[in-house]
Amino acid sequence: MRTAIAQLLGVLSVAYLHPAMAVAQTVGSQNASLAFKVVSGGNDNYFLRDNLTSSQLLLTSSNSTSPLRRLVVALPAGNSGALTYFLPKDAGSSGNSTEALNVTLVEGSFKSATADYSNVGVQADLNFDRNATLGVTIIGAVRAMRDYVEGNGVMHEIFNYTLASYNETSLRLHRRWINTTSPTSSVYKGADLYLVVPSGSPARLSVTPGNNGTWTPPTVDILVPGGGQNGTVTVKVVTNETSLVGLDTQRLFLPESTNGSQALHTALQGLASGQKDAAKQVSFLTYTNKFTAGGWRFLTYFGRDSMIALRLLMPTLSSEAIESALGAVIERANTTGALCHEETIGDYASFINIQNNRSDLGNQPYYDYKMIDTDLLLLPAMRHYFLELPQGKGRAEQFLSRNATLQNGTYAEILNRQRAAPFAQSPNVSNLIGLRPGQPVGNWRDSNEGLGYGFYPFDVNSALVPASLRATQALLEAGVLNFTGLNASALGDVAGVWEEQAPKLFEVLVGTEEAEARLQNFVRAANLSEALLQSSNASASAAAAKGNVSFYALSLKQDGTPVEVLNSDMSFNLMYGANVSREFLQHVIDALQPYPRGLLTNIGMVVANPAYDSNTTMIDVLNRAAYHGTVVWSFQQGLMAGGLARQLSFCSSNSTSVDTNPAPSPAPEWCDDAGFVQSLRDAQTRLWTSIRGAEDEIYTEVWSYSFNNATDTFSVADLASLSPSGTESDAIQLWSYGFLALVDPNGNSTTST
Repeated sequence: MRTAIAQLLGVLSVAYLHPAMAVAQTVGSQNASLAFKVVSGGNDNYFLRDNLTSSQLLLTSSNSTSPLRRLVVALPAGNSGALTYFLPKDAGSSGNSTEALNVTLVEGSFKSATADYSNVGVQADLNFDRNATLGVTIIGAVRAMRDYVEGNGVMHEIFNYTLASYNETSLRLHRRWINTTSPTSSVYKGADLYLVVPSGSPARLSVTPGNNGTWTPPTVDILVPGGGQNGTVTVKVVTNETSLVGLDTQRLFLPESTNGSQALHTALQGLASGQKDAAKQVSFLTYTNKFTAGGWRFLTYFGRDSMIALRLLMPTLSSEAIESALGAVIERANTTGALCHEETIGDYASFINIQNNRSDLGNQPYYDYKMIDTDLLLLPAMRHYFLELPQGKGRAEQFLSRNATLQNGTYAEILNRQRAAPFAQSPNVSNLIGLRPGQPVGNWRDSNEGLGYGFYPFDVNSALVPASLRATQALLEAGVLNFTGLNASALGDVAGVWEEQAPKLFEVLVGTEEAEARLQNFVRAANLSEALLQSSNASASAAAAKGNVSFYALSLKQDGTPVEVLNSDMSFNLMYGANVSREFLQHVIDALQPYPRGLLTNIGMVVANPAYDSNTTMIDVLNRAAYHGTVVWSFQQGLMAGGLARQLSFCSSNSTSVDTNPAPSPAPEWCDDAGFVQSLRDAQTRLWTSIRGAEDEIYTEVWSYSFNNATDTFSVADLASLSPSGTESDAIQLWSYGFLALVDPNGNSTTST
């Protein structure tokens, strides 16, 4: 099935402008417009943005038990940076040592820096308490750094650096980009990692060049006097990629004096002024030409992340910020109508183009269009902004008449593409939207395992398709868009078929006795306690009264077989749907029960629960070490909380929804059932209790759990320490900041700082 939604034109690369030569200098941290620290996942994360650059520096926390100390510097400019490991000097290749190495950042030393050849970046002073050796080092593309960290040590020879210069107090490692800045230019971009011993430090560098020319890594030792005396070394990472222009908190958020509901007034406190730490953190991720997804791993454009974050945050954002995000999505569309999931820029773009046998493209950005959900998120966001929010009223014509900068045409011209929707004529599995040919992924659970090896994702087909159709209908009727050949009323009819029929295809029914047997097996296999089942008797009684357990499958296989995994993706229907049925909402109520009967733990809502799956292999596939397994994704909690508030606002003007949510007419029939509405409010309360259990993690990407059999409680566990692939959580993640636009059922904001 293909939706009748707007699609988009081709992508052209951005012209390169080589900056003028800069004199080597440093800029003091007093010039920083943003500077903050986040401790997460056993790492200290330092963030900086000023008039020269934006950067994140990650350093293994001093209390870590690992013998290695990892340093990551990531810059949105070209998605560039450096990764290196410091090992105790007497350690072998495995990092084993009889003594621990401690490396700490000197307070106040993290600042922006410039160097010769128009390089801009950051520097910091690091204190070493003993002799250290430079371990694996990758300079240049953050994507290459991710390949190593998350790909079991994968390294690409094409990204090798060279030993540019060295002595006992200074070292420069240089990485020259694969291609020149254009086919007609002799200018290269690149990145450098410097180690410099500052004046007064007793540290010294011992450098032995590789024995196979400049392509073999040198041996670099950092020597300190010992006897309790530390040695300080300045680390500097710079690139001549163009820095981005950030949105500061005043440009990003609405002022606190904005007229609106009490919930909106509460949410806006401390945002535009930057008094809330979280406001500064989300500001670091937003720029005038795009939003970035998260740090350190995703400091570049991701369409899905931008659109979901935008939908959650939109009631608190300025018009400038909203239109920055919308424009970035439109700018990166292609000629077939697909919207870009991820952009690859900088040196890694050359690498991807070579892999695709298109070396002729040089370092032109590579845009990834393999996802099916990104296409469906744009028009609902546009509808909400232009038709429902005060910030967007009267701004559509001006926005759509803008000329694109990454391709030819105005935004309106780019949007004037469409597809058909055969599911409306024949509502069966074969007409659902499945993964693109040859692709194992397609929605936010962007792994084959994350979908349970399914083909038709639940969220795409039950929520996002009808939402896009309804948005297209509304934008046509309002005259905002003018799609040739589309009838608004007919689109509404098609959307109605999707809303009514698609969820039924994902329905899973498990008999009471069988469900109990599967739960018992699951708690044993997952090393949990049967007391968890006994402590949720209310849920068991409700299931027994109905005669079965019912929920929506995570996905469907190509033959229509459901992947019987209880999941959190009903959140999309709550946030994007205007015609959510009583039956659907009952499934939400049932899912928001204590885990493992439901999804709620005392440290958050897990996004997948394979306890009821007849295919018991899913217990291992979607375990607590899996990126999309029985783990907590903060944005999913925000989407569920915001969606519940939205649905309840359709019944009452006293809702705690921060958002502006015009109620459907007539109001949903379930609004007249006070008992049912109370059940929904009770589920909302349980969800928020679960969310509050790990409030310190709320703006991070994802976390796992450890379970205490003595207390039958869960505690937060770092996913990277459990994941067999080394997949870790970002310390700050764009869509997790959707919580800034939410208040709890009592009208309180998520954080006070």
